Amino acid sequence: MLLKKILYSLVVLLTVTFNHPALGAGQLPPMPQVILDADLDSDVDDMGALAMLLNMHKAGDINLVGVIVTSDDPFAPACAAAMNTFYGMPDIPVGYLKDQPRLTNHSRYTKFISNEFPNKLSSWQDAHEAVSLYRQLLAQNTGESVVIITIGHLTSLQRLMESQPDSVSPLSGKELVNGKVKKWICMGGHFPQGKEANFYRPDPQSTVYCVQNWEKEVVFCGWEAGNKIITGGNWLKNKLSSSHPLYRGYELYNNFAGRQSWDQIAVLLLTDQSKDFFTFQKGNCIVHPDGSNSWQDASNGKHKYLLLNPAVENQTITRFTDSLMVGVAHR
Repeated sequence: MLLKKILYSLVVLLTVTFNHPALGAGQLPPMPQVILDADLDSDVDDMGALAMLLNMHKAGDINLVGVIVTSDDPFAPACAAAMNTFYGMPDIPVGYLKDQPRLTNHSRYTKFISNEFPNKLSSWQDAHEAVSLYRQLLAQNTGESVVIITIGHLTSLQRLMESQPDSVSPLSGKELVNGKVKKWICMGGHFPQGKEANFYRPDPQSTVYCVQNWEKEVVFCGWEAGNKIITGGNWLKNKLSSSHPLYRGYELYNNFAGRQSWDQIAVLLLTDQSKDFFTFQKGNCIVHPDGSNSWQDASNGKHKYLLLNPAVENQTITRFTDSLMVGVAHR
């Protein structure tokens, strides 16, 4: 990792004048500061996405600054903390949407992983409060360097945007977002039109609010894209130790029968290979009160949705995604 960073620095320093004329001598493009907002409970693709980010963090490609768990599963935050700890990064903070009227353990894997693997959270109450952590993570960054990836419903993101100045920052949530966030990558929706779970369940009004009030760049990764990329099968099983939490997650979920990669597609947008894998349609996403969505093409639109590049075989994206989940060479 150290050698990689040194080589990266040398390459950038040699090319900065040509590729980044606005940067001063010796100044590097900022590494993406990533916040993952996940409903780590119902499906196993959330675990796959988090594993990808942790591997990219270890490789020096990104800085995963925090994980927000927007879920009603009380074991979900400890599951995220167990993943962070297993990868050697126990201090990556985990936030949780705490003020929920009812918590329910409905996941096939969160309770097992939170109990089987060491982590700092003895219960969900030990996690940071979601909005407070969101505000801290944004306030501590300089410039527009943060990428928010949401792979669940948007309740925590809405509450961040609605938050008011406090002891963490004199800025409102919208001001923090506009000053600190580079882009929002959202796994949600069905394009060009349809109805998808992250948009409508259990909080469609948060989707309406966030899409209408977000002023920065948004890339939507719709259900139809990830549905075609099947990962987490025997190849992944054979590459992981049975004592790995990701192994346990896929084993508990469906015993490595393979699963769609809705959430992993969103993480792939942080890789250099994404420019080969995907194309984009520009326009505006319209979210209706029931959480369904439609699309308006517009060359000056503020939104984009992702399309699989028909020139690339789905199996190529599958193998690359599996490799990034496992952490083997993926370049």
